[in-house]
Amino acid sequence: MERQERIGYSMMGAALLLVLAGTVGFTVEGTTSIDVVTTGGKTVFANEALPEHALGAIVTAELTLNWDREDIYVVIVEEDEKSRCESSGTLGGFESGNSCTANDADVIAVSVDGTEGLQWTVAPGVHYAGLGTVPGAPSFTNSEVMFDYDVHLHASFGLYFIFFLLGIAGFAYSRMK
Repeated sequence: MERQERIGYSMMGAALLLVLAGTVGFTVEGTTSIDVVTTGGKTVFANEALPEHALGAIVTAELTLNWDREDIYVVIVEEDEKSRCESSGTLGGFESGNSCTANDADVIAVSVDGTEGLQWTVAPGVHYAGLGTVPGAPSFTNSEVMFDYDVHLHASFGLYFIFFLLGIAGFAYSRMK
């Protein structure tokens, strides 16, 4: 076997291994806790935006969030929706109807069940997490909520395309004489 054949087959093997590794991906897990105030069904947002997903063209990120209480809901919204809700008034002075609640039409992801959790494929842009208390749900005396999160990262179409090109280049290089 000639040198370029070995290099070509190595490139094809590396491309195959990278495809497998990209398909499996890896998961980042963690736990955090925050104190919750009763919001009367309206959403209160975090002061800081969620980390932006700058590598969206090559890496897909999927968030799963679970919590330990039944009296709260969690939402993900874009920056414009957060600004609109915050400008509509202080807690208790919101617009009427479904505005700035878990039922708001501009919510990207929502879950009212902490056991089932919130699943969201992270999209490009600036997003904020918000939470609120479910109206009519029993209120707990403990204001602390424990959040368990998993972020699963794996290859997206752009990265698979690069792996494919690496495999094709290896095939072509192995056939050179």
